[in-house]
Amino acid sequence: MAEYKCSICGLHYRSRELAEKCHGWCSTHDSCNLKIGEQSIEAGAGRRA
Repeated sequence: MAEYKCSICGLHYRSRELAEKCHGWCSTHDSCNLKIGEQSIEAGAGRRA
């Protein structure tokens, strides 16, 4: 399965669309969006622990 990465904050996503959405937010607001970030692979790993 492919992974896509936001080149600004470094979070990984399973879809290109989410990675692009994250990148767009990060570049516009100079911050992370929690609603987008909670869909990242890293956030999912925390839920499984």
